[in-house]
Order: sequence, then structure tokens, then C-alpha cells
Amino acid sequence: MFNISSFLKKISDNIGNTEIEKEKILEIIKKESFLEFKKEDFEIKNYIVYFENLSPAVKNKIFIYKDNILKELKKFNIKIVDIR
Repeated sequence: MFNISSFLKKISDNIGNTEIEKEKILEIIKKESFLEFKKEDFEIKNYIVYFENLSPAVKNKIFIYKDNILKELKKFNIKIVDIR
């Protein structure tokens, strides 16, 4: 029989993990590129970070530090394969 409470707990845990990952991603980006963002400025889909509504200059700065950011994320076992 399907247990709805265990299903909802799994979803809740996953949402909590995503929020923790977003905070860590923000921390690493700030450390590597000296740029600050809010959680609303990006989203994660299929292990790819998508930034939204940023100026081309800011996006270029992120891409300059992209390799360093991805290396730091790997150190913390955060599965991100690309930043766009």
C-alpha cells in the first residue's frame, strides 16, 4: 500500500537539500568571483545552474571564474556540471 506520509517526507527532504545547496553555491560564487546574488537570481535544473536577469558584464565575470566555481562545488559534493 502506498504511504503518502513517507512520500511527502521524501519531497520535503529534497526541497530542504536544494535550499542548502543553493546557499552553498552562493557562498562559493561569492568567494571565487566576489559577486553576490540572491537565491531568486538562479535556478538549478538537471544539475545546471541557470542565472536569470543578469547583465552581460556580470555573466561574463561568472564565466571567467566558472572552472574554479565548479571545482569548489565538487569539493563539497554538490552535483553541478555547468553554469549558464
